[in-house]
Amino acid sequence: MNWQPYLRASWEIVMECENRSRLFLDQELESYLVHMMARNFRNPLVVPDIVCLEFSHARTPEDFRRIGDSCLFVDAWDVRRARLVEADYYEKLGQTAYGYAAAISRPADGLFNRIAREFRLLSQVLRSVKPRSLAACQSASH
Repeated sequence: MNWQPYLRASWEIVMECENRSRLFLDQELESYLVHMMARNFRNPLVVPDIVCLEFSHARTPEDFRRIGDSCLFVDAWDVRRARLVEADYYEKLGQTAYGYAAAISRPADGLFNRIAREFRLLSQVLRSVKPRSLAACQSASH
């Protein structure tokens, strides 16, 4: 599979998000967002029906990363947000998931720890993109 169109489109989205939000990430966090979006660009199941239930099945850092990524998408873009939860529910769940991913990694993964600490910032950056920007980048990658 050729990942270049997805990486480019994801990079363009992240750059637009940073410019609109006036919140600029360092290279490590920026790169994580770009790759997270590229990994999930055409994934309709990026957010499971009930995110919290995924914790009972999670065993690996990759499992917890996926849960954290799902929470970041929901928190930033209101994708499949549950109605009866607190406003910061997905933020806290995502921070916990990334924290678990860091804790069970060997050696401990500093990036996941950082993402757990900076979850709110990453969500604020992503939140600033307009839906038409996402649609334009998706059509560019076809």
